[in-house]
Amino acid sequence: MRGLGIGCLLLALAACAGLSQPPPTSREALRGLATSAAQGLLASPPWSPDRTASTTILMRPAEVDEALPISAAALNEALGRALLSREDSPHVLDWVPNSPRGAMEDQWLLQARLSADAPPLRLSDRTLQPYTLQFDLSRPSDPASHWQWQASGALDLDALPAKSEASP
Repeated sequence: MRGLGIGCLLLALAACAGLSQPPPTSREALRGLATSAAQGLLASPPWSPDRTASTTILMRPAEVDEALPISAAALNEALGRALLSREDSPHVLDWVPNSPRGAMEDQWLLQARLSADAPPLRLSDRTLQPYTLQFDLSRPSDPASHWQWQASGALDLDALPAKSEASP
């Protein structure tokens, strides 16, 4: 009976130890932001859904607010990976030609902007930074085309690297 009691106690302690998860890494925090952005973008894209397989997104360098410890390159990489990981993904290139001449109709230029619109929220165990992520999509072959998508949320600043660590 004593062995059963010790076994139950050890099992309960092991279960409690499994409940505490380590804080997310910077890659996981950025991946979550990018994944939800990719889902939002591809939920109602500006192109016809039957054209997704032939669509190419050319990603311009992202614009990131100075208050955020995220580099433009890290945001572009996360967004590119999130878009490409979807089953219904268009082609994605983290590159834009110097001249849009000769661009095809199925090419879209993506400009991502990540801004910190409010002061950080300090909680007892973490600091959250409200953000707005905006996508501007346009076709180089049609300067009049313009489409925007926007999302807001909060990033866990404690899960992101310090500004000096975030720069490549």
